[in-house]
Amino acid sequence: MNSVNKESSEKTPKYKRVAALVCVALLVGMYVGMLIMAFIFPENAMDMFVTAMGATVALPILLWLFIWMMGIFTGRHNFASLDAMTSDMDHDEYGNPIPRENTVINTIIFDIGNVLVDFSWKEMLQEKGYNSEQIEKLGKATVFSGFWNEYDKGILSSEEVRNLFKKNTPELAEDIENAFGNLTGMVRIRNYSKNLIGKLKDEKYQVLVLSNFSKQCLEENEKDMDFLENVDGGIISYREKLIKPDSKIYQKIIEKYALTPSRCVFIDDTKENIVAARKEGINGIVFESYEQMLGDLRKLGVRI
Repeated sequence: MNSVNKESSEKTPKYKRVAALVCVALLVGMYVGMLIMAFIFPENAMDMFVTAMGATVALPILLWLFIWMMGIFTGRHNFASLDAMTSDMDHDEYGNPIPRENTVINTIIFDIGNVLVDFSWKEMLQEKGYNSEQIEKLGKATVFSGFWNEYDKGILSSEEVRNLFKKNTPELAEDIENAFGNLTGMVRIRNYSKNLIGKLKDEKYQVLVLSNFSKQCLEENEKDMDFLENVDGGIISYREKLIKPDSKIYQKIIEKYALTPSRCVFIDDTKENIVAARKEGINGIVFESYEQMLGDLRKLGVRI
């Protein structure tokens, strides 16, 4: 038994142990009850025996179906999952198959926003003098509008995107121009980012980025984006006119860097983007916290 299997067996969740004990108790109780009933009603003993045999078969099947359905609804791998190609492999908590020795991870791919930097649009607006009520209105008109992705697609200029915001909310036109005419301060590097990239590089991993990011935001936040000088490359959406979770953007990075998908892991704070990466064969981690990310990387065998 390898260390991963040993660890997983030692840390079986309590609810799984309880479920197993309940099933055993049900089966034992059923047999004991029917044995007693057979002594009381011997003329029905054969019928009870047949019922007991049927229940012995049916109960595990029903339990398997229940666990399978739980896996479908939660999106997590379990022993009932119908994935024959990876059923003999260990899986992390998100359903990723943990690579075998011959598929060791050699490339780490990072999303940028809310992974390596904070998306600090509210803080940016506060520094420009807007109060919480104004920030909420501006957020609905811009960041949370259906046009925000146009920044990242790079097909329209920043001015054209702001004009879409203004057209959609004309009463905020002046504030939109003042607030988003310059995006300095919209992103702020996280204190662990440079050190994390440096450690991975020291361990000889290829480090790439794959991010939805606008030209304006990148150019107007050079100081907080200078960690890009230390990565080995990547895909920035506005340059390719593609955004996640479009499958083409994942295929693009695979082709550009001649990647073996099974030897890569992609880290993103949006589950939808991770699901799309997995469809292309790339291992994925949904970023929730720095510590959680490190733990999941180590489960995949990454030295960090």
